[in-house]
Amino acid sequence: MALTGGIATGKSTFCRMLREECPDVAVFDCDASVDRLLGVPGVVDRIREALGSAVVDAEGRLRRDVVRTLVFGNSGRRRDLEAILHPLVREECLEFKAQTARQGVSPLFVADVPLLFEGGFDYGHEKSLLVATTRGTQVARLKSRNGFDDMMVEAILGAQWPVEDKIAPADVVFWNEGPESVLRRQLLRFLPTLDL
Repeated sequence: MALTGGIATGKSTFCRMLREECPDVAVFDCDASVDRLLGVPGVVDRIREALGSAVVDAEGRLRRDVVRTLVFGNSGRRRDLEAILHPLVREECLEFKAQTARQGVSPLFVADVPLLFEGGFDYGHEKSLLVATTRGTQVARLKSRNGFDDMMVEAILGAQWPVEDKIAPADVVFWNEGPESVLRRQLLRFLPTLDL
């Protein structure tokens, strides 16, 4: 299965609950993959070539705040970055899925893919799950959690499909507008529908 949603809709909370309810679940986290890749020297070199030398510091480490400002302020640069990272993330996802299948460690494989629909990320999943909330809640969470100003919040949200546009292509929607207990109840109603 693929799990998606907009930034600050609650995908990480959903994954935590899923692991609590299904300890054997195998979850591939695309954001964690990107975070790791942004520290790989060869990847950093490719990003520097695509975005310019200002994205690295004197020690050759990626200046993530500079990258964030560049890519969320320019859709062409964002596509350049995605062209570098997305194939690598997809490759890691497919390898993790294959490894999980070989080891037979889990009957349930879930990939947490924030840009599932926007990026056309397909790894052969049978069902897409969406964690959804209102735009107002996303804005409030981004400001509170990340400390982003209004301009950065709007730039980040503008780089993703609005949550309401993700509802139609999703197979299952989990509405995350209330307390965590409400999201957990939705998950508990969903799990028995799986053939585990």
